[in-house]
Amino acid sequence: MKRNSAFTLIELLIVVAIIGILAAIAVPNFLNAQMRAKIAKVESDMKALSSSLEMYLLDNGSYPGDHDLDNYMNGENGLFKLTTPISYIASLPSDPFVERKMRMYLSQSSNAYAPQGRPDYEMGSGADNTGAYRKQAYSLMSYGPDFIDDNSSHDPFPFGTDMDRFDITNGLKSSGNIFRFGGDYMSGCIILDWGRDRMGSACP
Repeated sequence: MKRNSAFTLIELLIVVAIIGILAAIAVPNFLNAQMRAKIAKVESDMKALSSSLEMYLLDNGSYPGDHDLDNYMNGENGLFKLTTPISYIASLPSDPFVERKMRMYLSQSSNAYAPQGRPDYEMGSGADNTGAYRKQAYSLMSYGPDFIDDNSSHDPFPFGTDMDRFDITNGLKSSGNIFRFGGDYMSGCIILDWGRDRMGSACP
């Protein structure tokens, strides 16, 4: 008599359990790899922007003004000067973490996430300041893996600015922004990590 071959219920349960264990291992590793790739993109983009800013400074004697997503429609979009009328960089790169947030909150009324908004990197520029506070210094900023602007304000940069800095040693999804500084930023007072680190000769 011919016997029908088939998996038993126990065998099927074992196979499902093994697949579940493999998925539990593979999915977090895949997500971590995605996050590391985004962080690497941010660092690469900021390096390209920094090179463009230095070329702009050589030609114009000053860095562009602030580039602030929350005041984007009010003229704080200084990074555009890197693309026109002279192209120091082909196009402004997008912050992958702002792109994600725009998809999550596209209906918000804030300029940063309204349909007319753009997922740009932000920049604080000391060239916008007046008098003794005017410095040829800049801070490029990405929102970082927590998708939140953890910076008190870029406007007075490099004076009196509190910045929560992302540190990968605290975990891939820890709070804080990713920064890249350039120019004469050490002349002011930048407080990083909410007071734990201080930069600049004028810091208390």
